[in-house]
Amino acid sequence: MAASAPQLVLGGAEALVRVGPVTVTPTGGQLTVESGPWLRDPVTGCSRGALGVPLDDVTGFLVAAAAPPGRWPVSLGIRLDLLADPPLDGSPLTARGELAGLDERGGTTRGTVTDARGGLLALVVQRSHLVAVDEAPSGATPAPPPPGAGVSLRAALGVRAADPGVLELPPSVYTANGMGNLHGGILICSAEFAAAGALGATGEFRTTSVDITYVRPADARGATTFRPRVLHRGRSLAVVRVTALNSANKPCAIATVVLQERVR
Repeated sequence: MAASAPQLVLGGAEALVRVGPVTVTPTGGQLTVESGPWLRDPVTGCSRGALGVPLDDVTGFLVAAAAPPGRWPVSLGIRLDLLADPPLDGSPLTARGELAGLDERGGTTRGTVTDARGGLLALVVQRSHLVAVDEAPSGATPAPPPPGAGVSLRAALGVRAADPGVLELPPSVYTANGMGNLHGGILICSAEFAAAGALGATGEFRTTSVDITYVRPADARGATTFRPRVLHRGRSLAVVRVTALNSANKPCAIATVVLQERVR
């Protein structure tokens, strides 16, 4: 039996990356994502981190569907492994999730994204905990339409340089989750932008993993700042730590991003 529709909130972040309807059953979840040229990026080459949005959704919704009344999951952390670029040709991608464990405190879920031919693009493990809510989040406003096909994710989000090496994400209709906070997948996508920018990349690197811990909410109505620090840069591999700061200048997420030089 599928989970009830009111639990499954599709908002601006889902419109941004073209997430389709979500199906959740007692054994797993599934959704589709439309690929397209908006995934191309001049710095990262391809916005692999955008897959964090559907993977956060398809795994997080599983915990939401299984949670008791008055409880809602909030992500503690996501480990995302990125194996290949998503296509840019408009073909559909499929995100699937399964519940690995659940108790009174929260849940652990895992998932994948595959292309139209079944090729594996990404793997995820998400850890979440349950918080008390008066009612399940429903989103403050209807989801906006997706940006035009020629508008990149970077442009749609309005990501801009702040201090040297620092990125700022302004408030946007494309960033919020159902609770009005910055969507966990948008934090992943923006951390990828910041990490690649810290390397001065121009498309020659690809993100191979993002391990992010969410330490406090970031209100989507305020700006979020991403401060990268290069921990290692070798001939073909780099490790960058990115700290996301909310509008009160307090850390809301800390990500370790690994990038490798693209095989040509």
